[in-house]
Amino acid sequence: MADFGGFPPILSLFYTTFHPTEGAKVLFQVPPGSIVKSKDPSAFASTLFDFEVINSYLIPRPQLCNKLLTLLVNNRRIVSHPVHIQSSVYPRNSFLFNFCFVFRKSADISAYIPVVRKLAKMFQALEEQDRFLSSMSADGEKLRSVVDQIFEDLNNYCECFIPIDGSNTINIKLFPLHPAPPQIRAFHVPISTVRLRAVMDVNWDPTMEKIVDHIDGINSVRQISSNADTDYNLTRKCIQHLMYYNCVIIVDIFQFSNRYAVTPDISAFVTDQTIADECQSYVAALPPRHPSTSATTTTISPSLSSSSTTSSATFASSSPNQRSSCDLLNLYCSLNSGLTVKEWYFSNRTHLRGIDIRRFISFGIIKGLIYRVNTFSILENPISSEFSENIPSRERRMRKLSRRMKHFDHICTDLQVSSTQALNTLKKYGDVILVHA
Repeated sequence: MADFGGFPPILSLFYTTFHPTEGAKVLFQVPPGSIVKSKDPSAFASTLFDFEVINSYLIPRPQLCNKLLTLLVNNRRIVSHPVHIQSSVYPRNSFLFNFCFVFRKSADISAYIPVVRKLAKMFQALEEQDRFLSSMSADGEKLRSVVDQIFEDLNNYCECFIPIDGSNTINIKLFPLHPAPPQIRAFHVPISTVRLRAVMDVNWDPTMEKIVDHIDGINSVRQISSNADTDYNLTRKCIQHLMYYNCVIIVDIFQFSNRYAVTPDISAFVTDQTIADECQSYVAALPPRHPSTSATTTTISPSLSSSSTTSSATFASSSPNQRSSCDLLNLYCSLNSGLTVKEWYFSNRTHLRGIDIRRFISFGIIKGLIYRVNTFSILENPISSEFSENIPSRERRMRKLSRRMKHFDHICTDLQVSSTQALNTLKKYGDVILVHA
């Protein structure tokens, strides 16, 4: 059975309850024979596990009821939410039941956990209202069809809508659960993975509408907030929201003073041809369009200051601007913590023709091929505490960030100063040692 919509398939769904004289029993199961032996012609030849061995965990003591339970057996994962209801209307003054979902051991069941809980609580409410479960005989076709339909609809459509009676309906839908996004910082640079304007509608947050046009892979979160004239904290929350739904990814600020080094994952560039092909397509520098010019070659020669954001490239418009995967791999491997991007560029300028340096670095960061080597400042022989009382608030904040081992991107974007200004300011209060790590 193949995954549908990215959700792992349910191998089996069964309903079990505690009989006053016979103990734990499986009343309904789908597919037939998956949990206990069945005379159905389409039943499984053998069960997924031995129910008699584990039934005390599926119909447990009251202390383990009314909470989510997960059980691993025979490389299967059983997820359930056993319910225990106390009342004098039942034999032994209690009623125990459980709807159990069975998955592969390796399955990601996070999307099913809310479903299991919801199903248990809904049937608990139905039982408490009019004894929907306990008054049903073992051959009750209504509950049997409900169990069958839940199994089939969730596996095939990732949702189900099943009327129970005139006022109750089982309405379940599987939703992917994304991990919580990391904390967004002022120096982070969001890059959109979708056309944000294309997915916008009238219900979007006003702050979101303002910042979308400024998410260009160049502006930091602080710059986006400033350019869009929006509150910084609201901007940060909006970008975090976009990141949660995989609409943006985060990289650091690109500068020619940055340093990068390769990670062990650089081997994927050799073993996975898809990454190499994607890199060739992504990093190719495109010529600016000049309708009035018919020249066969175009040269782009921007300055290489620390704030420059465009690479120098020369290429012929009559041939592809792609480098071989071997050339790109060599360029990545030549990055190291001892070289700034500017120094690396001048060492490899002949091999960088037709390559957009910003996109080359961004691709490596996104794919985990390289990592940013941050610069930290250590203040030695600081000034005396008496003199420090007269330090302006911004400089006091800078010293505090430096003592907390915040890197220069953090300091500069938080205080909105350049790295040169930050370094010169720190030098006024002691000897500064720069550490690249």
